[in-house]
Amino acid sequence: MRLWAFFAILLSGTLLPLGGVSASPGRADLVALTTEARIIVRAEITKAARLSEKLSPGLAPGFRRFLITAEISNVLIAPGSVPKEIEYLVDIGADPRGRTPKLKGLPVLLFLAPGSREAQFQLVRPWAQVDWTAERDAYVRAVAAEAVTAPDVRDMRISGLGQAFHVPGSLPGESESQIFIQTKAGNPVSLVVLSRPGQPRAFSVATGDIIDDAAAGVKDGSLLWYRLACGLPRSLPASSTSTLDLADAAAAKADYRFVLDLLGPCDRAYSE
Repeated sequence: MRLWAFFAILLSGTLLPLGGVSASPGRADLVALTTEARIIVRAEITKAARLSEKLSPGLAPGFRRFLITAEISNVLIAPGSVPKEIEYLVDIGADPRGRTPKLKGLPVLLFLAPGSREAQFQLVRPWAQVDWTAERDAYVRAVAAEAVTAPDVRDMRISGLGQAFHVPGSLPGESESQIFIQTKAGNPVSLVVLSRPGQPRAFSVATGDIIDDAAAGVKDGSLLWYRLACGLPRSLPASSTSTLDLADAAAAKADYRFVLDLLGPCDRAYSE
């Protein structure tokens, strides 16, 4: 396809990237891309044509825009067939000398939405062209499988925290905290932190209003980990402990901090 024809499509807004690729994505970035993209493929870039500034409206400072042609080697997710060769636009960050990395021959993971023509696609995020590695490939596949088997977690959006409860046990060092999570869908979700004498403190996530032994743990790097690590507030608000006495409020806050520390940071290289 000639660049002027492609530019006409770009101006229509169907393929225009905003921002670009400038850093290696963290696990949180990969989960966000995996849950958003309708099409995920492994491909090799066969051609990278740099567009002029005239053909790059909205280009961020320090970036270069390229029209990419890529050959697909593996389809991870797609609602239907995908052409063997595809085109898309990507903005790549330049180094201090104004140079961009070599793109031709680069194996990539692409997180895509369909474009206006059969072989044209749009990156779902400006950073949705990711350098391929076997580890990233396996991780994306695992998250994609989890998204299919756990649609409630896939669709969960945390909007805040509700009431917290803390109940001391009958033995010294025994207690249980429950902290309700508010979601945009209104589904009942809560954090449960158990302390038992002689055992390490542990937490799980319960769905529903009744807590039982089936409350699920949180696997590091999982889709549930992503929703919690990247969605939970950094501290327990005063409204969550307003009905507790000082000792129970302090214990609930300590248990919530334990949860955050165990989850670890939301390792996101790109902002949402």
